[in-house]
Amino acid sequence: MCKVYAFILLLAVFVVAESHGYKGKRKGGKGGKGSHHYFNVSENALFTWEQAEGYLECEEFLDVPDFDQATKEKLADNFDERGYFRKQPKPRPLEKCCSDWECAPSLNSTSPGCGFQTRTLYRGNWVTTHLDLTGKDAFSQAIRRLHKYRRGEANSLKEYLGKARPVMRKWYLDANYNITSATMSFYIPSPYQRDPPASLDKDVKVEQWGEVDTYIRAWGGSRDVAGYWPQSGQEFEYLSTALSKVDIKWYPYVRMTGSYVGRKELLLLSKDITVTPITGKNPDHKFENE
Repeated sequence: MCKVYAFILLLAVFVVAESHGYKGKRKGGKGGKGSHHYFNVSENALFTWEQAEGYLECEEFLDVPDFDQATKEKLADNFDERGYFRKQPKPRPLEKCCSDWECAPSLNSTSPGCGFQTRTLYRGNWVTTHLDLTGKDAFSQAIRRLHKYRRGEANSLKEYLGKARPVMRKWYLDANYNITSATMSFYIPSPYQRDPPASLDKDVKVEQWGEVDTYIRAWGGSRDVAGYWPQSGQEFEYLSTALSKVDIKWYPYVRMTGSYVGRKELLLLSKDITVTPITGKNPDHKFENE
């Protein structure tokens, strides 16, 4: 038992250190709102865990380790208002994330149970590229392609479009719930939502997503921690368990993760998202990478 608690302590120290190193300012960049890439972690102390996560956590997902007093004091920020120990840092509240950045339009509603937030993601235009699941640089390569579109290097207007959140990753599962493919998407900022520019990269698609109800768990730690991963991570197990407790059905073959500054989310969907390709402005062009 001592070894288990020692492991929990080491894990907590690691994720807290990782999170508290996540501050500073991004150099350069355009666009006023959203130009600061980081945030002051101490501001999270102003919010309860329920406020930060957006829901009341289920007690069966929580733990009360038998730490000595010195350890409890050292890890005080990881104990919530009910006295439960949290193994990850407190996520930044969604409203704070969206006060610094434009966010994709959505509406939160009261969830009928613990352990998740219910949110309607409204119809909107996104720019999407594939994730090469066989490559070790899949995330960085996808982000570079999307940034080129956002910056104007690979959109038909040759204009900087601005920044918006979240960055969405969509994971497609087969009948055995193994991941078969994945995509990464940026929300197109509001000045270009009605008529977004076309992509000049054949690997980057502009598309409209239909409205969908989503069920969400918030995550304050690093995306590299195993619990966050969409195929084997414990957080998706918690989410599906919480939904099952209140008889909510979800679409089983898509899982999504969303990233804000200081906040990550895991999403299950009420149905598959309807995706409609958009040609965009100035459709008569050749792809630059053909």
